[in-house]
Amino acid sequence: MVMSGSGLKIQRDRLLQRLEAIVSTGTPGLYRVVSFLCVQHVYSLAELGRTGASMAIAQMAGFFTAIGWATLILVRLPAAADRRSRTDQFYALTLQAITTTVAGTLLFLGASAFLGRLVDFDVWPVVSLLWGWTTYQLARHYFIALKRYREAIIFDAALVLTSAIALVVCKRTGIPSSHALAIALIATAFVMFAVIGLPSRGAIAYTFELKGLQFGLTNFLSGGPPLVFIPAATAMCGATFAGMLSLLSSLSAVGQLVPRAISITKLPELARRRSAAQALDDTLQSMRRSIASANGIVSVLNAAAVFIVAFHKTPDPAMRWTAVMAGLLLTLLCAVSVMGLTSSNTIAIFEKASVSVRINVTTTVLFALLFGASTWVGGRVGFMLILCSAIGITVLRNEMLRVSAKAACFDYMSGGIQYCEVVR
Repeated sequence: MVMSGSGLKIQRDRLLQRLEAIVSTGTPGLYRVVSFLCVQHVYSLAELGRTGASMAIAQMAGFFTAIGWATLILVRLPAAADRRSRTDQFYALTLQAITTTVAGTLLFLGASAFLGRLVDFDVWPVVSLLWGWTTYQLARHYFIALKRYREAIIFDAALVLTSAIALVVCKRTGIPSSHALAIALIATAFVMFAVIGLPSRGAIAYTFELKGLQFGLTNFLSGGPPLVFIPAATAMCGATFAGMLSLLSSLSAVGQLVPRAISITKLPELARRRSAAQALDDTLQSMRRSIASANGIVSVLNAAAVFIVAFHKTPDPAMRWTAVMAGLLLTLLCAVSVMGLTSSNTIAIFEKASVSVRINVTTTVLFALLFGASTWVGGRVGFMLILCSAIGITVLRNEMLRVSAKAACFDYMSGGIQYCEVVR
């Protein structure tokens, strides 16, 4: 049977959109790698370690100021009736995100006044990166939620170019690299908000939904603990090693984003099918197979990249094999964490934030205990124990998520909907 010209065009458009979706979800990881390489090249490896630590702290807070609200943007905007209602819903969620960002800023300033007497903690790089990261992520998820992947890619490319220019200019004027990256993030986000447009006059009545914080906590407890690696490496192994680890963790994050891209492209479809009370089997099964295939490929590529970067960028020969070992453990951690994406998405579309919170609180407490024991050991051995602990806890979390996703699917089935493939 010969496919018609219109059929070929539809198939080609779908393939192109899927490719754009994968690229758009991977470009934030590419931005992280390129920006960190630029910091190391324009400034120094030690400066990269300090900036990486500030970025990690800002991103941990960003789970509550950006990522939790971005999750609601991904779920709600595709189900909106028209463009105007989508824009109004987006700004309603953005306003709540700004509220949490202001609160986070005040919290950091208060903590700085107290911690400044005990440790050397520069709060302003963290605050500037927090505002940059929050505004950019909120605006970016608007385009991702509406499957406007090409525009998201263009803005990501603009961010990379803007960051490179800002780093060069700020280096010449004596401004730290963390502020340069924050300036680039805010400038790019400003343009994105201009493209999105303004909400309807009087359409937004201020409310504050705890779901945004709940999803932020859920994402923090699942993705936040690895962010302590860079600050911990700075304290336990020095800024230079932390700078090397920042590059390696960025490479691992790129590989993790490719399977996550597949996950995100399926999330709007899952939300629509769940809203229409349709079966989820085929979508979940396709998601699981695609994620597993991509995970295997990128893990192999990540492992090879670890050797190349560690031997090329590490100035101290004695540090190289330690960096390789740390990079391989990070690669394994990313691969294991990706394996729980299908279960996480199943819970997300039913907006079972409290279920995820309970799981993640349990696993985070366990990780905190192991983290404390590892820091007591200290040095590079203690740091390797932190990475191993994170891998073990992630395996446990994946199993707990699978059981909870199974329960959510049984509840869905009890309403007359076909059984969810993910839990078989």
